[in-house]
Amino acid sequence: MSASTSPIKLFTAALAALFLSACNPMAQLDGAEESIAKFHSTYNSGDARALYGTTADDFREVTTPAQMVELVELVTDRMGKVETTQRKAININSENGTTLTVVTMTTMFEKGEAIETFTYQGNGADMKLVGWNVDSPNFSDEADGESEPEAEAGPAE
Repeated sequence: MSASTSPIKLFTAALAALFLSACNPMAQLDGAEESIAKFHSTYNSGDARALYGTTADDFREVTTPAQMVELVELVTDRMGKVETTQRKAININSENGTTLTVVTMTTMFEKGEAIETFTYQGNGADMKLVGWNVDSPNFSDEADGESEPEAEAGPAE
């Protein structure tokens, strides 16, 4: 074996490739947008329990399946089904081996426009939902005491 192909150099190259693929912003964006498309399709079918199945353990520690059903019912009642959506912003943060990808979408529902914020933990196909926020004037009706719906895992303690 020549000095240019030593096991240390091969290991270093493999490690660098793995690191770059895990932190690739385009791969994160693609994974998040694919997850959001699936989320919207499942949301439109009314299957809140299937949506719950896409969530991370951190989410499940603070949100029960029944709470997820209530959240989806509230959003569906106020907003209706998703008609179109467009990415507004993305933020990717990797720290201490954990990658959070936050994608903000401008979404047109049957009953009006909303800003949706999706927070995912993980990389690529292993991304799991840890937060979903829907911000719309449809939730600001002071008469019924409701505020914008949000389901999000809190910080680990």
